[in-house]
Amino acid sequence: MKKLIVVTVAAIALIANMQAQNKKWSLKECIDYAILHNIEVKQSQNRIKSLKVERNTLKSSFLPNLNVGASQRFSFGRALNQDNTYEDRNIQNSSFSASTEMPLFTGFKTSASISRNKFDVLAAEANKELIENNLSLNVTNYYFQILLNKEIYRIAQEQIRLTKEQEIRTRILIENGKVPQSQLYDIKAQLADDELVATEARNSLRLSFLDLMQLMELKGEEYFDVDSLDESIVSMESVTPEGIYASALSCMPQIKQAHYSLQSKVKSIKVVKSGYYPQLSLGAGINTGYYYSRGAMNPSFHQQFKNNMQKSIYFTLSIPLFDRFSTRNQVKTARLEENNARLSLENEKKSLYKDIEKAYMDALAAFEKYESTTKAVVANREAHRYALEKYMAGKSAVYEYNEIKMKLADALSQQSQAKYTYLLKERILAFYSCHSLADLEIVLN
Repeated sequence: MKKLIVVTVAAIALIANMQAQNKKWSLKECIDYAILHNIEVKQSQNRIKSLKVERNTLKSSFLPNLNVGASQRFSFGRALNQDNTYEDRNIQNSSFSASTEMPLFTGFKTSASISRNKFDVLAAEANKELIENNLSLNVTNYYFQILLNKEIYRIAQEQIRLTKEQEIRTRILIENGKVPQSQLYDIKAQLADDELVATEARNSLRLSFLDLMQLMELKGEEYFDVDSLDESIVSMESVTPEGIYASALSCMPQIKQAHYSLQSKVKSIKVVKSGYYPQLSLGAGINTGYYYSRGAMNPSFHQQFKNNMQKSIYFTLSIPLFDRFSTRNQVKTARLEENNARLSLENEKKSLYKDIEKAYMDALAAFEKYESTTKAVVANREAHRYALEKYMAGKSAVYEYNEIKMKLADALSQQSQAKYTYLLKERILAFYSCHSLADLEIVLN
């Protein structure tokens, strides 16, 4: 009974391990894994945390501080005593103090700094989202490259199958005396060429797998494969670059980052302008001490500690009169930085529209190419069928058949490249239309 249980558990574990090894990664799983392990994403997260700590520091600057201090002094030889005369005595002097100070008015510097920090945090979060988006698009590009290379490798294997079938037919024709022996050698040469093409296609597929795994920071995986996607081709008649751009302006992180950076620069002007205003603070302190002189009548520590107690409350006002034009120049610099941030925002908008427009034109060209290559595939399949019939009837040479077969393979390859280019650009345009990563997976699949 125990042996049966052990065997059953081992079999279940083996099946689970085989299923795990044969698991195919979806596009969303690849994107999520890449984002989770990407170093730039982790650095952007640390940047956000650092800015939030800075915000906490700025908010805490409104609070009063509190300091306590103590000192002990020993004097030997001729020293000043409590009667304000000098004598040769050893003297001990202890002092204790506590003080606090609270800013009342800082020229709006702290409040402006907090507002600036808020926009800095938003810009950092947008930058993190931008890094994730760029990474997602790169993963998607590599993912589709794998699918394309798979299709090209499949076409190459199909050519090998057709050539091997042709070799069998040629042997039959030779036996029946319909074609010379030399055509068999031509077929074998063609088979060698087809196998070379398949080998190159297989190597390209391996490299595309490696590119994606390296981008994902995926290590130690003996088996890695990607899942297929919905490959239906639908025309984009209702889609326009202007409509996609209008949606992208509200959600693309590069636009949000540039906008928040501009707002941060606006607040920076208020921060440096605080140098024109006076600074007012409220403070309070308390101190006492103990004095001991050898050979003299010294009151007790408790009595001196109580009698020497001194308390104070004070205001500190600092009015800037002339700072060698430092504040004025800082304001000028801040205004220039604001202008640059405004130009950067406009530049990001233009770059975004250019990217969308290019993706749209690429998708349109790929769709038109796909339609053309689909017609070419249909025509070449018919030509291949007719060429095969002629060859089997002994009415054509083998090189004529091979030429038609190669044209069919080229048409299939062109069709696959157009199809996956269109599908990729279609998903990029969907991504620009404000689909989140989860929504993008729905659109993709």
